[in-house]
Amino acid sequence: MRDVALKLRRLLFVVPYVAKHPEGVLIEKLAKLLDIDRDEMLADLDLLTQVGPPDGDPGEYLLVTVEDGRVFVDLAHRLTRPLRLTAAEGCSLLLGIRALRESGIAPFDASMQSAERKLLASLGRDANEAETLAVGTVVASLESGEDLRRLVTAARKRTTVEIDYVAASRHISERRKLDPYGIVHHAGEWYVVGHCHKRGDVRTFRIDRIASLTEPAVPVRFEAPVGFDLETYRRERLYVPSADAVTVRVHLDPLAVTRVGAAWPEGEVTTQDDGSAEILIDCEGLEWVTGWVLGFGRHAWIVGPVEARAAMRDRIARVRGELS
Repeated sequence: MRDVALKLRRLLFVVPYVAKHPEGVLIEKLAKLLDIDRDEMLADLDLLTQVGPPDGDPGEYLLVTVEDGRVFVDLAHRLTRPLRLTAAEGCSLLLGIRALRESGIAPFDASMQSAERKLLASLGRDANEAETLAVGTVVASLESGEDLRRLVTAARKRTTVEIDYVAASRHISERRKLDPYGIVHHAGEWYVVGHCHKRGDVRTFRIDRIASLTEPAVPVRFEAPVGFDLETYRRERLYVPSADAVTVRVHLDPLAVTRVGAAWPEGEVTTQDDGSAEILIDCEGLEWVTGWVLGFGRHAWIVGPVEARAAMRDRIARVRGELS
């Protein structure tokens, strides 16, 4: 029972300690601080990597990675004082305790149950929220979790990856080179944001739609745009349509495509050999998209659906009426 208690104390120490060091901490240094050998330290870290991300704000997750002999912990609010946990931080530790309970150390199950009760008690009024987060947490499958960790590593090291991606509008995968700027969690889904070499601009990819992920034998490094902020991008650009959203198909001729430049709205863009393009835009209403298309004059038009074309005709009629 004492061994399990010591392991739990080590886990509670590792998360806040490593989180305070964005440059990472050497495995050997952690092992020395905890007075254990390297193999035991790696076993503890492996246990922590099994903790799935809570379903909440994109930064409120516990992600432990080991790169080049260094340990990194990604945790939004920087867990520097273990006795003052947020609900999300408490949820992460709660999931860690439950993972340890299910690790096969059967004789100590009662001890882990006791540790769980103490953790919930220490959370006070945040205990119910932490419990709700833990119950609603989806632990990624081995494949998805591995892709998530590899993409986080690539984003941190600024190295290009290649992905086979299945877009929502198609049922076949496309090979793309991607410079991953970072990972965000939005409305229950994980996304990687980065520069798509095929499209030539910043795009967002749902990680569960990545069929495969490979890295060049010789790492290809990139630089993120100066001033690019992942949280700002998530807040302003990442859009998840509601059940009532309408998907509008818009055609733009080569001149309109030139005028758009890199300022495409969120949507799936298909370019043609003649320089024209079509974009699928999910809209909660039709006022914005009709105004956007109208700005291109005769160089862009709505292909469908029928209600969107009707809204476009009504918009044009209103404009004519105002000008007459």
